[in-house]
Amino acid sequence: MTHYGKTFKHLRKEKGISIASAAAGVVSKSFLSRFERGLSNISFAKMVDLLVNINVSVTEFIYLDAVRNGQLPAFHYEETTDYVDNQQLTHPDSYRRQYYQTGSDHDYLNYLKAKSQARQPLSASQRQFVYDYLFGTETWTHFEGRLFMATLTLFSTDQVFILTKQMVKNGSETIDVNWNHQADFLYIILKAALIMAFAGNEKALSTLISLAHKSIHNQQYLYEKSELHFLEGFAIVFSG
Repeated sequence: MTHYGKTFKHLRKEKGISIASAAAGVVSKSFLSRFERGLSNISFAKMVDLLVNINVSVTEFIYLDAVRNGQLPAFHYEETTDYVDNQQLTHPDSYRRQYYQTGSDHDYLNYLKAKSQARQPLSASQRQFVYDYLFGTETWTHFEGRLFMATLTLFSTDQVFILTKQMVKNGSETIDVNWNHQADFLYIILKAALIMAFAGNEKALSTLISLAHKSIHNQQYLYEKSELHFLEGFAIVFSG
């Protein structure tokens, strides 16, 4: 697995994660440094744990590594994770205890996401922490997309627009990992566009409608296309 090191380093740095945080509880910093330079091999089990530390799934990593090396994986990924995740939503207290044990940003963000999904309010400082993390992440993967989906309505209109543009800019590389990524990507754009419509922000609405059109990669998105037509109706009304 030595050839995976460069891709791992790229993603770690794009997410603003230090080598110490990435290696924590899995390998030493010196070992990870050697792995990133292609000087050491690593077991699959440790590789999975390292990916958890940088908020990247195994499927995303394999896909991105293949793309970066001019190839595409010759198989399709499982698309059952949404169903499983929805059946196994964990109470926020479990994530809070995990965060208190580790003190890691990853566990804190999971706790805040779970709080929001459970419709528990986030404090101003907690909302700002999520915003700063998402705004500063240069490669958005499934983790960031789901975090934004869970907290999107907690932000101001301006913040929603800014983060949605960040997602499009920094998440386009992973949009084709599987159908779930595409669906999440489009859902967020349409949700943000609806917020702009109700806020009367014609310019932002127009921008997001354009982005939504570019993000419809599947002819089966019938509901999403209907919602897009609805939003275009708003835009026509605004334009007079």
